[in-house]
Amino acid sequence: MSKRPDNAGEARAPIQLKMNFSGENPLADALRTGTFTILIEQSSPPREQPFESATATAVAIAKRLAAIPEVAGLAVTDRQRIEDTHDPVDTASLLADTAGKPSLMILSGKASSRDRVRDVLARAASRGIRNILPVSGDKSDRHDLKKTPTGRILPYPAGYFDSVAALNLIRTTTTGLYAGAGVNPFKYNAADQYLQYFKMLRKIASGANFLVTHVGWDMKKLQELQWFLQMREITWPVIARLPLLSAQDIAVIHDGFHPGVHAARLFYAMLQRESTVNPAQCLAAQLTRLGLQAAGCRLLGYSGIQLTGIRDVKTLDMALAKIREALDTHTTYNGWLAAWNEFHNFIDFAPHSHAFYAFENLLKPDFQSYRADQCLPVARAWPKTRLGDLCRSLGLRLGLAAYAPEWVHSTARVLGCGRCKSPACGLRACHYLCPEICPKGLAFGACGGSFPDGTCEFGHAPCFYHRVLALAASRGELERLEEGVQES
Repeated sequence: MSKRPDNAGEARAPIQLKMNFSGENPLADALRTGTFTILIEQSSPPREQPFESATATAVAIAKRLAAIPEVAGLAVTDRQRIEDTHDPVDTASLLADTAGKPSLMILSGKASSRDRVRDVLARAASRGIRNILPVSGDKSDRHDLKKTPTGRILPYPAGYFDSVAALNLIRTTTTGLYAGAGVNPFKYNAADQYLQYFKMLRKIASGANFLVTHVGWDMKKLQELQWFLQMREITWPVIARLPLLSAQDIAVIHDGFHPGVHAARLFYAMLQRESTVNPAQCLAAQLTRLGLQAAGCRLLGYSGIQLTGIRDVKTLDMALAKIREALDTHTTYNGWLAAWNEFHNFIDFAPHSHAFYAFENLLKPDFQSYRADQCLPVARAWPKTRLGDLCRSLGLRLGLAAYAPEWVHSTARVLGCGRCKSPACGLRACHYLCPEICPKGLAFGACGGSFPDGTCEFGHAPCFYHRVLALAASRGELERLEEGVQES
């Protein structure tokens, strides 16, 4: 997997049910040619607000972007934090038309189904939207957190459509679409971090053309992701998602308001000090940090950045000015590293003292890129396998090999969680554990929302995929966690 395909979705898709995303795609062209790309993220607004007034600020930002050549386009989120938002196709097409630049539409799996994804894709094709980033979505504000007698969170009836399944659907039903995949490198135990990397590889195998990271500040983790890709000889473009924080954002970082976004205690104390001085100085500190992150990302090998937290045109102009200044100033890795460490007084960005990093020598002078002889992988320990999981998994595995899927599902309801509805391919991907044990019912890998200690985003237990990882490791089958969707 050493070369990036120009159109992985087109190469492997069957002929039937094709949707043709025809026309030019400047965003894809920029990423393919190595142009450092800047995207400005805006959200689809809550449906309770009238669409025109709710999008007024985003439209003003889009108008300003029309005159800024270094910004390649806009990223538009779908159902972020709340479920009931305006249609992302309407928001993405409005902002793209206003800016005269392409939109990257982030398509949430929250309260989604295969039919919803197909409908959104069809309408995106009709509106000229050619860049899609499927995500499984964060915890729905409508998800009732009732538990079963055994302590499991009951599944959400509206469901969460797995981003891997969405990518496979895109690959098999569209032509000319440029599809991305999310990855969260900001994980601090070995199981969580490698689950993210395995699912990233599964997304690439299922048709992703580029990657977008989760939000975070730990530059060691951003370098770790690049080294992992370089070690595996994967050359897909990667966009780093960088935050610009307001005082209100800083106040809620530690209360789970942003799933999967974590700040070390010392860094959080620094953010609090910055936010309590005055709004102008708080913004100045955030802008300096943003510029340094942008320059660091370019030096680490990222293809671009996606800015979150841009709330008005004035802030947009200040942020881009600071990024331009930083990109012009910090042109060497060692010089940038010294500036980054000095600005943060050499603090540790890990959220706990036993944080896991996958390589030695991360963020050290003279270690800009991965070198096999010196950037050595760190030893990792996987979770221990449960005896009950081994027995259930073996029973379903043998049954799936010998009998019809209907029989397997009946057996899964007896041996598993009592409500298995996963197709056979989902059971295989979970090493024959029922994916309905996961509160989101994700069949193809962990989401990015877990806490630093590996606890599920819902807070009731360790991430279900720790159990899947334990089974895969005990059988010497970790490579199966990287496979694309295997149809039943």
